Amino acid sequence: MLMKWIKCQVNEENKRAFSSAQEGWGELLHSAGFMGQIGGWNKNEPLEAGILSVWKDHHSYQRFMQYQHDEIFVKSDQSSTYTNISVDIFEKIFNTTDFTGFLGKGKLLQVTDCYVETNKQAHFEQMQKEVWKKGMMYSPGMMSGAFGKKQNGRYLVASLWDNEHSYQQYMDKESGVKDAPQRITGSLIELHPKWEVI
Repeated sequence: MLMKWIKCQVNEENKRAFSSAQEGWGELLHSAGFMGQIGGWNKNEPLEAGILSVWKDHHSYQRFMQYQHDEIFVKSDQSSTYTNISVDIFEKIFNTTDFTGFLGKGKLLQVTDCYVETNKQAHFEQMQKEVWKKGMMYSPGMMSGAFGKKQNGRYLVASLWDNEHSYQQYMDKESGVKDAPQRITGSLIELHPKWEVI
């Protein structure tokens, strides 16, 4: 499973246009290997949109990028609605439950993007497995989660929550990522139902 994490910076006056364009990605459903997409606005950075797209494997994703992506992108005119975009692809290491089965059910998506030095990566991966097994996957309100990696030492921790109160209660107890990361950025996405492609 691949996780595609997209962040876009949007000017205040373009938020409505960006949102409308994001609603136009329904054609993804016709792409072989596509497993779902969710997104919304970052509660801590109101002018930042976050979109998480899930694919079966690299082959499916590459075929989509080669044959379908540009047509949908141009039709939506989305490129005129944001000032900056970052796109990163992570390969799943593990997930707690059927992550894609919960994509349309959560209200909040927490995404943590970490960089870990090479000599600390094995420890970090083991630490994550322990965190998920011992507490996170049993936290009230936590619906599902996934943990992925890129070749350059970047990791993505994604978790779906049924409400902000549940998420905050967990965060007050334990952050879930500590010690190993050299750089860490977090996004708390309030999911927009009309951006879902499921």
